[in-house]
Amino acid sequence: MRSSARQAIACILIIFGTASFTHSQTVPAKGPTATISGKITVKGKGLPGMAVVLRPVESNERGTRYKAVTDEEGNYRFTNVAPGNYQVLPAASAFINADDRIKNLIINKDETIENIDFTLIRGGVITGKITDSDGRPLVEEGVSLYSGQENSVQMSRAYSMRPAAQTDDRGIYRIFGVRPGNYRVSAGQTQNWGRQSTSYKQAFYPGASDISEAGIIEVTEGSETTNIDITLNRTIGKYSARGRIVDGETGRPLANVPYGLLMFIDENSSSSTSNGAVSNNDGEFHFDNLAPGKYGVLIERRRDSDWRSDSIRFEVVDRDITGLLVKTSKASDVSGVVVLEGTDDKAAQAAVKRTHLQAYVVNENAVSNYGESTTINQDGSFHVGGLSAGMVNFSIGGNSFRIVRIERDGVVYPKGIEIKDQEQITGVRVIINYANGTIRGLVKLENGTLPQNAIIYVALQRLDESSNPGSYETIQTDARGQFFKEGLLPGMYEVRTNGVYVRDARVAPTPVKQQVVVVGGAVTDVTLTINLDSTSGRP
Repeated sequence: MRSSARQAIACILIIFGTASFTHSQTVPAKGPTATISGKITVKGKGLPGMAVVLRPVESNERGTRYKAVTDEEGNYRFTNVAPGNYQVLPAASAFINADDRIKNLIINKDETIENIDFTLIRGGVITGKITDSDGRPLVEEGVSLYSGQENSVQMSRAYSMRPAAQTDDRGIYRIFGVRPGNYRVSAGQTQNWGRQSTSYKQAFYPGASDISEAGIIEVTEGSETTNIDITLNRTIGKYSARGRIVDGETGRPLANVPYGLLMFIDENSSSSTSNGAVSNNDGEFHFDNLAPGKYGVLIERRRDSDWRSDSIRFEVVDRDITGLLVKTSKASDVSGVVVLEGTDDKAAQAAVKRTHLQAYVVNENAVSNYGESTTINQDGSFHVGGLSAGMVNFSIGGNSFRIVRIERDGVVYPKGIEIKDQEQITGVRVIINYANGTIRGLVKLENGTLPQNAIIYVALQRLDESSNPGSYETIQTDARGQFFKEGLLPGMYEVRTNGVYVRDARVAPTPVKQQVVVVGGAVTDVTLTINLDSTSGRP
């Protein structure tokens, strides 16, 4: 499933999606183990029998998950923990971390880490019943929770949340562990959101069809709000869309072409799904159970084909769609060689051959342009087909290499190379460097302390003529002020504090920055000291 950059904003709105530390940080090499301990309290008293989880930060990191349980006084302890980058959090669905933040830890070998404490509060509960217009309970109907803040109405209207609960066999739902605040509740399906199991249009408590008219539900610590009932009395029609995929030059139907469905949230944002369907011998494709909304046909080009096709749009209103026609055309392609500069490391040279190179085209007229990837041959050569007209650029997979420039016939192309319809571009040189430098740092505080829920960010900027001006990478420090970033190109970097935040409000001490030299294959240590006396307030 692919999704646009704007759709990622929807994840921020999910009330029950706990914020996670997802900045690009990796971990030191494995080594001797560490011990982590702390205490969990509720209203100043230790909470016994509470599960605590220690898990690797990166979602794709294959590390060990650790679990502990608090004792009678609320103390927990992890032992034999391998070095790495972890999140530690209570597994408490009915309780909420008071500072609304998971604690992140960069754990080094042989460390004994203490006082990683959590203060919990009991979350609120919202419960009610979902029925149809005849009063019959609706079973397994999703119920969603939205922010009740006025400035979030427009965003909530555009981006539907995942269901926070489902109704049982009586039509009753119960949402628990809700952070204190104001909320809106809905059930049913929003339009423009593809294929879903429910056939009822979205309605908000107490009976509004639009979020701006929904009732506001106030949730306090440990409260239970009952009778938030919603009646769904309008059904959504389910329709189909059918069409054919043909060769644009000959009109010949194309069989066994993979296709998927694009679902448009608005003009600039979409998501896509594909269930492995392919066109039949007559080039025919079909989609069933579509709710009213705006869609597109997404054609997935086979790697061995030399054609391409733009996605075509269609809108479902109140009837089935037929006669959709997708025409393919001969694709553009680009070939050349990948060159590793700045190192004679044989292991790095070998790793290049196991890396994927992606070519992507910036084209204002394209509905979507996801690019095509290819493997790099043993002699460093590559060939990428299936491209449309526009400005073609490249990215390289993994964290070990960085593209530093693109050349053709001795000319550097900092913004990419223009490619025309059905054009074959050759002689491209993609110059890469081995990114094996590491920065390990610590942010210290003097002349005061920050609130427990403060978050500190550090920015890394490479000071090099080939770097994009103003571009930098942001890293969040862990619970002890540590940060760690590997996969850096050698060179001069500026490391600076990039902000201290307390519940979305920015505290603004005088910025602290330092320049350091990153050497390939080595770790560069840096310490930044924030003087809290220099805080100028909250903008």
